[in-house]
Amino acid sequence: MTKKEKLSTSQDVAKLAGVSQSAVSRCFNKGGSISNRLRLRVLEAAKKLKYKPRAINFESNDIQNSKLVGVILPYITNRYYPEVLTELHEILRQNDFRVLLITTDDGETVNDKLIQPYLKDKLIAIISAAKPTDAFVNSCNNQNIQIIAFNRNWNIPTTSSVSCDQKNGGETIAQYFYKQKHQHIACINGYKNSFISQQRTGGFLNKLKLLKIQNIVTEQGFFTYEGGRDAAQKILKKNKKITAIFCANDIMAFGCIDYIKYKTSLNIPKQIEIIGFDDVSAAEWKTFSLSTIRQPLRQMAKLSIQLILDNINDNQFENTHHLIQGKFIKRLTSR
Repeated sequence: MTKKEKLSTSQDVAKLAGVSQSAVSRCFNKGGSISNRLRLRVLEAAKKLKYKPRAINFESNDIQNSKLVGVILPYITNRYYPEVLTELHEILRQNDFRVLLITTDDGETVNDKLIQPYLKDKLIAIISAAKPTDAFVNSCNNQNIQIIAFNRNWNIPTTSSVSCDQKNGGETIAQYFYKQKHQHIACINGYKNSFISQQRTGGFLNKLKLLKIQNIVTEQGFFTYEGGRDAAQKILKKNKKITAIFCANDIMAFGCIDYIKYKTSLNIPKQIEIIGFDDVSAAEWKTFSLSTIRQPLRQMAKLSIQLILDNINDNQFENTHHLIQGKFIKRLTSR
């Protein structure tokens, strides 16, 4: 018996053509945006490798039904997630996908019971900001539903991921506070079991430790405005010398700002600096003008949908993980 010849993948074509894998996908995807010069390079490489994209007829009724993408979001009352949904919906719509929104009752774990009612809807993919259980993943795998982790990476072999580098963002803020010569620093985290909170505050606190900053106060803010406000009160009660506070999301930072503005005589930023994370739209409002780490949501949304298109077009699609750097946005809560 002769050994079966290995089929070429879109990654092989991309390497030979000297382009990105997404460019290969756009070349073979109807309506994909790609220049004629790049298209010719991709087609020539595909011909040499005898590459054949997955043949899918998007005009058929079955596939039209399959152009449904589930988006699973936790903490939907948090201003960040509606903005995530807006970006994902826009890019999905541009690619003729339909969106099914699934929320998790403010939890970061999604179990098999949540997905079962939707399996009949012929989902083609799920973009999830909540961690799936093994049973959930198995159900999706059995139905050939692609899973993409959004702004997280759970290291599950059968999932892809697109995430902002949370740890690096926390480290960036720690380095900034160090350069500002702060010696008494506070950190307001979210939920203790939250991947996001662990990555952001972990990067922040570990960097401060390396920089030999020892006077650090931490409080839990539960990712809410009220939590940030109450945490700020506890922090300043514990250590009146605090001159810098990092909040693991913008919403907690808003509560922190309002407590300091209206309940203390401290001046922001002259006497105390406050920095958040996410850069939700309200962060630039005059009442807050919050310095923060901006997550590139549009880029993250585009990469997530590109993973779906790559999976559609490539029979041998390999799960991919994108880690994107955030950007420090300096406003009026820092010097």
